[in-house]
Amino acid sequence: MATKSKKATAPDAQIIMQLYDLRSEPVMRKGRDFVIGQFVPSTYEEFQSVMNSFGSEQNAYARQVLTYWDMAAAMVLEGALHEGLFFKCNGELHFLFAKFGHYLPRLRKESGNAEFLINFEKLATKSPEAKARIKRIQEMLKARFGTAASAKAAG
Repeated sequence: MATKSKKATAPDAQIIMQLYDLRSEPVMRKGRDFVIGQFVPSTYEEFQSVMNSFGSEQNAYARQVLTYWDMAAAMVLEGALHEGLFFKCNGELHFLFAKFGHYLPRLRKESGNAEFLINFEKLATKSPEAKARIKRIQEMLKARFGTAASAKAAG
């Protein structure tokens, strides 16, 4: 992980546990279930459709989960939470960036919101280790969705 001069502290660990507790909240669990397991856009238009369907349950879930990780990333980027400890304890941010990150520049441009999920992206792509993690996840997602698509076509 990127070099940090200070070691993680007990307050860092407490924040990590609080972030975990927030992820376990019932509505957040539903949102995570949708975003991680059900929302698999194969085109920008499919991604944008959910992200722009304000008032829909799917939009609420996507925004809740993605902005949660943007908030957590901001804490790390601003030094409120130890970066190395965060990296070791959280892979979901990188998973979601691997899944949706390539859609963000166009979504920002079209929406006129240049800062949407910017902390999420900055942290997800900050270090060589993070970029390597994203690449591994993208390869796994490609293999998984390629296999699922082949099975669907054969069925």
